Parts: sequence; structure tokens; C-alpha cells
Amino acid sequence: MSSDHLTDKGLGHGRDWSVLPADEGPLEWAIDPEGDFIQGPLELESFRGRRLSLILEEGQLALLVIDRELKGVYLDGAHTLHVGTDENQIPLNAQLVFLAADRSLDVVWNRNNPLGIGERGGCQLIGGCNLVVDRPARFYHTFLDGTPLTDPGFVTRLVDQLVRSLMEEVLGGFDDLPDPAAVQGRLTGLTPADLADGLESCGLRCVNLALYTMAPPVEIGVAEEETVLS
Repeated sequence: MSSDHLTDKGLGHGRDWSVLPADEGPLEWAIDPEGDFIQGPLELESFRGRRLSLILEEGQLALLVIDRELKGVYLDGAHTLHVGTDENQIPLNAQLVFLAADRSLDVVWNRNNPLGIGERGGCQLIGGCNLVVDRPARFYHTFLDGTPLTDPGFVTRLVDQLVRSLMEEVLGGFDDLPDPAAVQGRLTGLTPADLADGLESCGLRCVNLALYTMAPPVEIGVAEEETVLS
């Protein structure tokens, strides 16, 4: 099995726009632009004895999985996969899992599903963050290895649980803040860099982060009638 186009490093460009002879008839495959963030798995056994021309746009990834073990990552470009039983071919039991990593993976906390911080989750926050896959191999080992690969919703819930846990660590000491205004001030000072250490080991990077208290803080000392909005 050739490894010319395999890597488990961070995102990059693996272009190899080689022209294939028309009479060899490779079968083309590409990510569905309207599909989910995670697509597949594509069982390669159905391509036995054939050549598969894998076309990936910039930022799109294909993970080669054999016996649930990640064997490599195809980056953007054109890749020719020879599927068969010979030593230098892709094994029949291989799968391809696709990541549309050119778009963000969004975690949202709203009033129906808030982020609970502090003692027993007493402080309810809304907002969310936008994440991108920065290290595909780490992302696979954290979220896809041993999980239903065809269920993007399940993976999103795993990511949500991870980020919730990280936010609890980042916002330690929340219960000691004196009032809602101080809480909101602490939230306003958060940046994507605050999550960098926790996300890096999981193959993710935060590109946008915004959190707010469930109820906006009322300025202390303002008369009650003046706080009523028309």
C-alpha cells in the first residue's frame, strides 16, 4: 500500500493533480458538499480490483481506517487508491471516513440547553463556540475511535461534553464572584486561546468563543421602575 499521500500531521495541502489515462477508467469519489460534517464510512470492498480516484477540496479530509485503526489521512487534492488483495493495494476491509473540515463544528448553549458552571451548575450561561479540526489523527482517536462513525450527532455531543468540561476548568472560582456584573465581566474577557491547551490534544482549535449570563446583569443602584424595558 503506497503511503505517498498519507499523513497524520496537522492540516496542510497535499495536492497531486496527476492526470490519469482515460482508458483506465478510475471511479471518482468526492465529499457531498451538502452533507454532514462527518460522512461515511465508505466500505472499499465494493471497489475490489478497481482504482478509486478520491477528489478532496481544500480543507476536506479522508481518514483511512482498517480494522478500526487509523492508517492515514488524505489531505486536499487528487488521490488514486488501488483496492485489492496485493501487497501494495488498499485492503478490502478498509474504510474511508470523510471530514468536511473546511467548515466549523459548532457548539451552542441556549436557554433550553445552557452551560452550567459553578457549584452544582448553579450559574447558567448561554452562547457557544466554533471549532475546527486542526489535527485529524488526534480528532479521530478522541472522538471517532470506537464510536458510531456514521452518527455526526453523537460526535457533536461528545465534543459538547468535552468543551463543557474545559469551560468548568477555565472558569474555576466562578462562585467567588460578587455579583452578575462581575460574572459577565469575567465572561467578556474569555478568548479562544483560553481553550487552546485542552483542545489541542483532541485535535481541535477554537476560532470563536462567546458566553453570556442567562439573564443580563442589572446595574446596581438603579431604581426598579427604571429597569423595566418598554
